[in-house]
Amino acid sequence: MQKDLNSLLEEIYLEAEKAAPKEMCGFIIQQNNKTKWILCENKSENKNEFKIDGHAFVKYQLTSKILYVVHSHYMEDCKPSQHDINGCNEVDIPYLIVSYPQKEHYILEPA
Repeated sequence: MQKDLNSLLEEIYLEAEKAAPKEMCGFIIQQNNKTKWILCENKSENKNEFKIDGHAFVKYQLTSKILYVVHSHYMEDCKPSQHDINGCNEVDIPYLIVSYPQKEHYILEPA
């Protein structure tokens, strides 16, 4: 998976740049033995948080395997906030957090 992740990171960083200063969000999914990056609309009105539409979440849960919930931190490091930790544990799916413009990433595993 690390090879697939590395190939997707540049595209993810590009989307984080486009979304800045707001957080970008989406999924990395596995579907038909292919790993894909799926950009989602950030429904949060707070620029320092993300919210993915529940319908999008259910759609990808039913049609694929969500490998990571992805979101960006703008002008911050990629370490998880308490909000990130709570969300990751709630959905029981790892979070891939990227920082922009630093272009670093962190994988948060559910507890």
